[in-house]
Amino acid sequence: MNGWVVLGVAVGSGVGAQLRFATERLHARARERRGLGRPSFPWATLTVNVVGSMVLGAAAALAARGVISSPWLTVLGVGLAGGLTTFSTFALDVVSLARDRRVTRAVLDIALHLALGLGAGAATFHVLL
Repeated sequence: MNGWVVLGVAVGSGVGAQLRFATERLHARARERRGLGRPSFPWATLTVNVVGSMVLGAAAALAARGVISSPWLTVLGVGLAGGLTTFSTFALDVVSLARDRRVTRAVLDIALHLALGLGAGAATFHVLL
């Protein structure tokens, strides 16, 4: 792996992390404007994880078609999608919901992540392939 790929992954992950942070902040500000308190469901985390699955699905399909090279797949998949998505926050959200006795919401969060994340990644891959 050459230095340009390493730099690309670093930049991509930085951009992805900033997009994740911006998504969280936009969601929080929208709730504040409406006079709402703490969110009762982790919509921002679900959003970035589903979008990240789509990004990775798109990059994998484009690489499989020969539209982008393997280094670009690494930059987009490991860098951008990796920086955008967050398993650790998803895990903490589920644990926090369960701890707050919101077990139904915790199970719904797991189910939505699986269904929408896998579905979005697979659908994007197959549409672009």
